[in-house]
Amino acid sequence: MESAKQQRSMHLAVFAQGLGGAHSVWKSPRTAPERVHTLAHWAEVARTAEEGRLDAVFIADALVLADSIGSDASERPDPVSVLSALSAVTSRIGLIGTSSTTYNDPFTVARQFATLDHLSAGRAGWNIVTTAIAGASGNYGSAQLPEHEARYERGEEFVEVVLKLWDSWEPGALVADRASGVYADRDRIHEIGHQGRHFQVRGPLTIPRPPQGRPLLAQAGSSPTGLNLAARFADMVFTTQYELGASQALTRTVRELAATKGRSPFDVKVLPGLTPIIGRTEARARDLAHELGSLISPEATLSFMRQAFGGIDLSGYDLDGPFPDLREQLPAHAGISRPALLIGTAVEEKLTIRQMIQRVGLSVGHRCVVGTPDQVADDMALWFETHGADGFNLIPADLPGGLRDFVEEVVPRLQDRGLFRREYQGRTLREHLSD
Repeated sequence: MESAKQQRSMHLAVFAQGLGGAHSVWKSPRTAPERVHTLAHWAEVARTAEEGRLDAVFIADALVLADSIGSDASERPDPVSVLSALSAVTSRIGLIGTSSTTYNDPFTVARQFATLDHLSAGRAGWNIVTTAIAGASGNYGSAQLPEHEARYERGEEFVEVVLKLWDSWEPGALVADRASGVYADRDRIHEIGHQGRHFQVRGPLTIPRPPQGRPLLAQAGSSPTGLNLAARFADMVFTTQYELGASQALTRTVRELAATKGRSPFDVKVLPGLTPIIGRTEARARDLAHELGSLISPEATLSFMRQAFGGIDLSGYDLDGPFPDLREQLPAHAGISRPALLIGTAVEEKLTIRQMIQRVGLSVGHRCVVGTPDQVADDMALWFETHGADGFNLIPADLPGGLRDFVEEVVPRLQDRGLFRREYQGRTLREHLSD
């Protein structure tokens, strides 16, 4: 364990959500809403992350327009399209995008991420989700969202098919020999002939084997079913964690599960979400957190929570009353780990609904650290060095300014402590995650 610890290096991705993670942050002068759907905006975010030598830009997704769109910038572009554009304006940073196994087809996903891996010379990653937002079903011709276990059963077979499709072209199958006239070696291109419960896929893929062999796989969530999928397939787990002890326990669980699947315990990196709000002094950091928090619309955050809780609506409750314990009321189609954590935290800390709205609204429900660059670096170092995390998926409250603050102020402090790279050692995303 000690030798593995000494070889570890912190891994950092930026969760790039439009204008930032904080709800209603579009009203802040630190953001430029008119640029959010331009390549210039996304390129600035990605290049800033690359300047900081971060492992990856991570773009999540939602397959339904949030009810809060009237007061919050809650629209979501297609991640694969954005990342494909970013592959042309960056050269080293990884490009991870979310794609649902519930409302997609394995052949489509395999082809999209293989193409992205070729365009980016080996920097693509797929964030595997099973979609826990009930409203998405209406956009894909379904009466209702499948239950949690059913989604993961389909999801596991979905990943199996994608991996087979990526392997359907052997290394060296593309020959392109002008003298012989042989473009591809047909003996190295294979149908996969998959016949399963959910999918029947012939193959092969229409594009050669990705440069990484297999684009990096990420998994979001901490339910037992989700962690089993992660232990079998994933290279990275994106999770919501508030307490160091709980995150240490989760990290141990992931490593133990990976070992049961015949993998090294350190093959799967655990990256909790983290929103750093940084000021040159502690008072300035608190002022910035208060400024951004004052913009939060209760209606927008309640809408976000309604989606997270599988449709349970808190708008009729007294906002200054205690947060109700809704854990037994969560519907079968809802997510498990994150809603239970949010509700449990509110109940255990005796928060009012309004207080929970502030907490969730500032960081999309993830942990928030408000302080000086040294204080933020101290916190991250503690979690990393005590195996509470292998790194963090950073969720700046505002973009691109919050990311710029982190890259300019916190990254050098992590580098000075020997916790984070000064330069990229490899060129592919898989190499970044293994250094």
